[in-house]
Amino acid sequence: MKKAFLAFGVAGVLTYCVPTMPTKAIDTNTEITYSTEAETRATGLIYQYYLGVSASNGDLIVSGYTRSNDTMKSIGYKDLVVERSKDGVNWSDDTEIGDKLTSSATSYYLNDYSVSVDGGYYYRVSGKHYAKESGLFGSSQSIDNTSNVVYIS
Repeated sequence: MKKAFLAFGVAGVLTYCVPTMPTKAIDTNTEITYSTEAETRATGLIYQYYLGVSASNGDLIVSGYTRSNDTMKSIGYKDLVVERSKDGVNWSDDTEIGDKLTSSATSYYLNDYSVSVDGGYYYRVSGKHYAKESGLFGSSQSIDNTSNVVYIS
């Protein structure tokens, strides 16, 4: 009888003491798509962002936003640069816009920011969406982004 209890006891201990590892199946039928729509993130300080360009009267118009769920010490864009290309493939820096940040806010909107550019080129804007928490040990997050492309004649 003691041997039976010992056997069941050892089996019980082994059953509950062996570490388990969660697994996740991979969906091999998932199609990857790219979009100029707003990107949404479930983790981190930045939960939604967008950067886009359009043309108006020969100028490049930059619009976008960086959003967080909480009030940030600093939020917006860092290192914004207008890039241009003759063929839409090979890009070079044209105009440095720089940083566009605000403090003590949950979001930053870049509404119809106009940049004078030369005609005859394709244009886009690249930079980083940026957010920094308040406090001594506040973390920060930046997400690289490049806008859509427009041709200005």
